[in-house]
Amino acid sequence: MKVEELPHYGKDILTIGEKSRLSLGQALTLLGPALQLVGRIIRALGLRGTVHLVRRVKEEIASAQDLDWSSFKAKGISDDHLQQIIKKIAMSKVMAEMMGLEKAAALRRRLSGHISVPVFEEMFASAATFIEIGSGDFLLPFKQYYVAMMDAMEEKGLEVAEVVIDEPDAFQLNVTWCAWAEAATLMGNPHYCYYSTCYGDEVFFPHLCEQAGFDFERKSTLALGAPVCDFRFTRKKD
Repeated sequence: MKVEELPHYGKDILTIGEKSRLSLGQALTLLGPALQLVGRIIRALGLRGTVHLVRRVKEEIASAQDLDWSSFKAKGISDDHLQQIIKKIAMSKVMAEMMGLEKAAALRRRLSGHISVPVFEEMFASAATFIEIGSGDFLLPFKQYYVAMMDAMEEKGLEVAEVVIDEPDAFQLNVTWCAWAEAATLMGNPHYCYYSTCYGDEVFFPHLCEQAGFDFERKSTLALGAPVCDFRFTRKKD
């Protein structure tokens, strides 16, 4: 098999999510943690508070329509993808406002800890698959796949990235613009993006790299005020 023959090669993550068809087992794997999150929200806010949270999220989504999204549209984002991002950030914002950022982040990180690996595994291939395609080397096919994904992300107006390190034992890609981080900033606080979105990277990529004999490192994110989100993959030393 070639990298280009992988099911989601050259697609952005939202398109992959739209086209993915989860098996019953995969769906149940995601449903359990999601229901646990709902339960914890109810315990924290009470039933009335949770109903109010849902109402507030709807109001926040409606209010966000009046914000200036022209810079997003100039990058080519579709209305559907923009609305998906607005809804995610609206939920994160309202949770933070009603529960406190620290509590909301802790609950969302707990969810990410359970679902990020199966969700991201649907977007990427397994470490074993990349190693097989690379005839024993994970990095070359993984790099090709990831760059193709980021090219698609830029084409769809979702993220802009650049490769800053391309060596036999190391690869680093920096995201310089992110629709999720920009939306969170426009809607009040870039931290809404970090705890709801960025944290999933920090769950999945170490898992993938451990299976491939690599280390994953990220020192900064746009959502926490840095100029880039850095994704560095380095081959482990024997």
